[in-house]
Amino acid sequence: MSNFLPAPQEGRWRALIWLAFGDAFLLFAGMLLVVSPLLLIFSLSSPLLLALLALPSLSWFFYGLMVLRALAVPPPPPVSNGILLDPAKVPALAADLERLRLACDAPAFTAVYINGDLNASIYQTASRSGPSKHILVLGLPLLALLTKDQAAVVIAHEYAHISRQHGHFARWAYMARQRWAALGDLHERNHRLITAPLRLFLSWYVPRMMRETLEFSRRCEMFADAQAVQACGADLALEAEFALALRQKALSDRFWPSIFARAGAQELAQAQPFTQLLAEPAESRPRHGAQAAVWLHEALCQSPDPRSTHPAFFERIASTGFDPKARLPDPLPWYLEKEAAAADWLGKEASGMAAQLDAHWRENSTQAWQDAEGWYARQHGEFANLLHRRKQQTFDERDWLFLAQLAEKFDPESPLRQEAIAQGLRHSPDDPTLLQLRADYLEENGDVGGAIALWHRIGKNSPASAYAVHRRLCELCLRAGDRATAEYHRHVADELWTGQDARRSALRDRFPHGMEASEVALLHGVLQPLFAHARSVWLCRDTPANIPDASRWFLYVEAYDGWFMRMVGSLTGEEDVNASACKRLLERLLPRLHIYPDVVFIGPSENIPAYCSPDSLIAHAGRAVSPVRANVEKPLIAHVDTGGSGPN
Repeated sequence: MSNFLPAPQEGRWRALIWLAFGDAFLLFAGMLLVVSPLLLIFSLSSPLLLALLALPSLSWFFYGLMVLRALAVPPPPPVSNGILLDPAKVPALAADLERLRLACDAPAFTAVYINGDLNASIYQTASRSGPSKHILVLGLPLLALLTKDQAAVVIAHEYAHISRQHGHFARWAYMARQRWAALGDLHERNHRLITAPLRLFLSWYVPRMMRETLEFSRRCEMFADAQAVQACGADLALEAEFALALRQKALSDRFWPSIFARAGAQELAQAQPFTQLLAEPAESRPRHGAQAAVWLHEALCQSPDPRSTHPAFFERIASTGFDPKARLPDPLPWYLEKEAAAADWLGKEASGMAAQLDAHWRENSTQAWQDAEGWYARQHGEFANLLHRRKQQTFDERDWLFLAQLAEKFDPESPLRQEAIAQGLRHSPDDPTLLQLRADYLEENGDVGGAIALWHRIGKNSPASAYAVHRRLCELCLRAGDRATAEYHRHVADELWTGQDARRSALRDRFPHGMEASEVALLHGVLQPLFAHARSVWLCRDTPANIPDASRWFLYVEAYDGWFMRMVGSLTGEEDVNASACKRLLERLLPRLHIYPDVVFIGPSENIPAYCSPDSLIAHAGRAVSPVRANVEKPLIAHVDTGGSGPN
């Protein structure tokens, strides 16, 4: 490669100075605290003062040791649970690595490992006895789901990092973040006055250090992307970016959920996810090109994350010379058109590596598998209960919706699902969830026009679903071959995403808990000690109450606070006594709940989220709050035969 891009110098020295300044300050503060008893002895002549300050000075000494201990953060391990490759056994990979190294003018990798991530990374470390070590880590899913040419772009990106020694900076920044995180944990437990200066420094320094280091890390990523474009070509780099984004979405949304969905039907010992990936299962990719396009449309709308070391997806796409707002190329790389990189580079070694990764995954997935088995059993029990109740009770649209969704999982071959959808729509013709199920059924059976009509109907009756409606209409129009209309729906959805109000409906929002009164009473009984210290407590979930899928629970707590403690806290970092009491109580009370909520504390200067509404309120002003709408049991209709045998 003849023309090399200059390394990103802007911000390098700023980031390095911030890292060095933090380390120097910690060293100075720790040493000062450690020698503070000696300084007192030499500076004070009064025996009385020395006697009074003897015990506090000892606490300063031990506090200084804890601060200095934070400086001794061990470096990250080069590889976590990776398989070391023998170059002699994978000559094809070794040859292509050498070709890419020469193209990128980079040093050779000291070792190459294979792990279970859909990613590639490097690790650089200096050695006192010899040259620096450069370690490449390749994920087996990356090699199994990308072609050799696409994977070469990813490796060229990593070569660009080591050619400019980005790994050394990343290692220092990683250790600094670990160090300051450890100090933050230390000061969460220690609010004495002696710790106030360092807590003030933490609150001032850490956000600025993170901003500078993360910004420079993002510049390094953009530089590596540009180097990969020069080494492999813009078209291939664009294809690799698209393919990687689609595979990441497919694995998180389809493949791994499908693996755990089998928990009730097979044993953990039978699960072989990495071996399955070598065959590119259907769940490892979008269902079709239209869905792939919509996934990319959504990814291109994502804003940069200020907490991430990587640029936003649209920025990475723009680095290849492609306009993120332009119509996507056709066809998209949503499936393997050629042999996978794992087959080309690893050959027969791939299956053995997959078996090792499978074994390690099973060792670490025991608890998650047991949780999935429990959820499967509860869902199957609910399905059996609905089938039994159908003979004895009059169902409403919510019952039919539950039955349709569970029938899709537990009895997909029978007409029960379609019967439940039809019955539910008879009770509530405009129910958006039932209409979506009906539209999905029509699409699965090839009636794309009928599905489009139903989605238009959903959008008309449910304005809050406008974003999802336009995304689905874009996908369906692409399937129907109407690219012009699809682009119209894409741009409308993109505009809705950028609007603050519409973004809340586009993102997965929080919903009221929707619990029965008896369940809320159980919560009240367990959380009663918390109510004395909390102004308000809300319970939300990430799915609507009428969806039987697994919900993630969120407990929002707003503690009582006073103006005086707010003023003291702003000066010293001291936490309000009620907020501290809430946290201590929840550590003891949460294990007793029948749900496992994530706890979110709402501070005195924070706005209460919109989803913390009366429907989700469970306590206010020290008192328990019952559900706004009581759930009324449906009448039981018993069928009695003339023989007196009782209900069926």
